[in-house]
Amino acid sequence: MTDQSWEEQFKRFLQKTGEDFKRASEDIKAEAQKLVASAMDPEKQQKVRDRLNELGVWARKTAHEVAGKVGEAANKAETAFHTATDKVSDKVSEMSRPSGATTSPAASAAPPKRAAAKAKTAPKAKSAKSPGKGGKRKR
Repeated sequence: MTDQSWEEQFKRFLQKTGEDFKRASEDIKAEAQKLVASAMDPEKQQKVRDRLNELGVWARKTAHEVAGKVGEAANKAETAFHTATDKVSDKVSEMSRPSGATTSPAASAAPPKRAAAKAKTAPKAKSAKSPGKGGKRKR
């Protein structure tokens, strides 16, 4: 192949590539203009705002529902914990009594005063044990 024919082929390649780039850039420019015009459309902007507001309302509602469910679960867990603690305390107190000792029916039917006192003070102790949320961090 001669130098002149190679140069001609190279020039044709460059011209064709330049034309392809021009067409591509015109297509890109047209698409960009459509997108900008679409984004500037007040109706479409309002639709987006409305959808974002709906999403915010849904998120708030869902967060409140989740918080309620977590609170219910915490209450159930607390009740179960106290019930189990009372049962264990009763069993321990029964086991510590001598086997020949008899108790009056009224005394065995009433829960021990210590367990009732624990149930009343348990929420205070629980809140005092959780400084991790919002409290100062120990270092």
